[in-house]
Amino acid sequence: MLKQNVTQPLALILAGATAFISFNTIFWTKSKIASAQKSGGGELYVPSIESNGALLPDWERITFRLIPPISGSGSLELSGLEGVLGYDASRSWNAGDSITSIVMLGDLTDVTNLPTRSLWSILNPVGLSGNSLSLADFGLIKKQTLKTLVDAIPDLANFSLYEVAPLYDLLQTRLGSENAWALRNWELEDLINNEQLANLSLDSIDLAKYELNSLPGLLNTPLARFAVWGETLIGEIPGLADLPFANFFTDLGTPGIFALVDIVFGEKEAYRVNTVTGSDVVGFDYPCDQNNCAHIELAGPDWLGATFFHGKQWISGQSQWVAGGSGCLAGSEPTGRLPFGEGFKVVLTDTDEASGLAEFSIYFRFCTLCGCSPYIIGPFPWMSQHEKDIIFLGAF
Repeated sequence: MLKQNVTQPLALILAGATAFISFNTIFWTKSKIASAQKSGGGELYVPSIESNGALLPDWERITFRLIPPISGSGSLELSGLEGVLGYDASRSWNAGDSITSIVMLGDLTDVTNLPTRSLWSILNPVGLSGNSLSLADFGLIKKQTLKTLVDAIPDLANFSLYEVAPLYDLLQTRLGSENAWALRNWELEDLINNEQLANLSLDSIDLAKYELNSLPGLLNTPLARFAVWGETLIGEIPGLADLPFANFFTDLGTPGIFALVDIVFGEKEAYRVNTVTGSDVVGFDYPCDQNNCAHIELAGPDWLGATFFHGKQWISGQSQWVAGGSGCLAGSEPTGRLPFGEGFKVVLTDTDEASGLAEFSIYFRFCTLCGCSPYIIGPFPWMSQHEKDIIFLGAF
């Protein structure tokens, strides 16, 4: 009974969120994407390498900072499910916002190793250190109390209050200098047994005054040990926006198949059933059984070794939504493919018959113990393809 009560409201919330995103899309024009790389007529809006005449993402160079800003406005209202998710995954965004201010660590739990990564392991590869940044640069700290901090970093329990300057200043700010001095030699393990002291929040002090090194053990603590770590934005973790995907994504797809973009069709096309798109719920050959089925039609020349793709259709996610997500987070999402693993979905978001141009974007999702959401956090511009370009479809 509990599962039913949780599942149905969330499905409705997600359906509302996806509709809002879909109807408030402002597509990012190619001229605004300075990092685009061309191969023939197509462009990939992130660093790329070439394979079989097509541009593929270069995961050794792609970072969150290089992904173009989101091209539509939207929101997720999930605060009523905080008890189920373990954190508040609600958020809103406007066209032009950076992905670093939208995607949360919790969205990446199942496709990256971030839960087990320490802050040091993120800072070091991008040339940052514990003495070059302040506690204010680490967004997770302001969300911690004295107790949750000691729970996250157990070795802190054996330090006296006076040995940890930010925590001594926290008590001095909240209790006064005299009381803090009286407690200076107490070990933190004993202090957090007092409920009043345990609940003191670190955002009560000016965190910019202290280096990251001022909290012993902070740099070596796995991110997932901190309270409400899942609702922390990418931009609140120093260095993460500049860390190449190859360094922390655990699922970026496998070698797959290439095809030719033969013809670009607009919304007047209807009832297309020979598709290569859908979702991981309905499969990736889901028919577009409706009056508007904008799509690209594929071809499979002999030299690509994929003749069975001749006449196949990649349906636009602006035209068709399909079932997506699972468990308590099931809902709907734009149709598309997962050529680069489960981290994000590639969706055809615009077609122009006159110019033979197709635009693609990517969408993210989030997962918890009760299931995964549909791919609805987007659209982030990804690539454009012209007729007769080579496109990568991923594994089949």
